[in-house]
Amino acid sequence: MPPFTPSVRPALLLLLAASVAACAPAAGGGVDTPASPAPGPAPGPAPAPTLPPAPWTGARLSASAVPAVYRAQWTRAANRATCALVAPRALGEGAGAIPRAATYSGGWAVAYDRPGQRGAFGVAGSGTTADGASYAWPDTLRWADGSSAGYGLEGGTGPSHLAYLQIAGQGCLYNVWSRLGRAHLVALLSELRFVE
Repeated sequence: MPPFTPSVRPALLLLLAASVAACAPAAGGGVDTPASPAPGPAPGPAPAPTLPPAPWTGARLSASAVPAVYRAQWTRAANRATCALVAPRALGEGAGAIPRAATYSGGWAVAYDRPGQRGAFGVAGSGTTADGASYAWPDTLRWADGSSAGYGLEGGTGPSHLAYLQIAGQGCLYNVWSRLGRAHLVALLSELRFVE
C-alpha cells in the first residue's frame, strides 16, 4: 500500500471532521429525551366532604307525638333554658319499649324498658355543658349544621353503646344510649327531632 501523500491527508482530515460533526449533539442539546410536561397549577386542598343535614333540622315533633314523660322531665330540668327537648321520631328495633323517667343530675332523661331489660335505651339532656365534653370516641358522626356525636361502647367495654351528642346552638351535652347494639344507637341518633 503506498504511503499517504500530503495532498490526501487534508482531505482525509476534512472527511473525519465532517463525520464527527454529524454525530455530535447540536449545541445546547444533549441526548434527545421526551419533553417534560409544563408544570400545571399546584393542587389545591381537597374539597371538604358534603355533610348530611342534621335530623333535628327537620320538622319538629308535636308535643302530642311523643310520650308525655319527655315534657314532664324536661319541664323540671334545671337546664331546660339551654337544652332543648329532643325525642326520637321512631324507635326502630326498640319499638314497643315502655318509656319512663330517668335521673340525670341537672338535666332530664327518658329511658325505655323492654321485658327483662331495664334501661334498654334512652335519651338525656345532661347537666354537663357541651363545650366541656372531651373523650376520645372510636366513632364520630358530623352534620351540616355543625353538630357532632362521638360514640362507642360505654366505658370502652359495654354492654351499652353510648353517644355524646353536641347539637349546634344548644348548651348541654346530650347522651343517647342503647343496649340493642351500635346500629340501633346510630338509628336513634338519626331519628332525633326537636319537640314543640
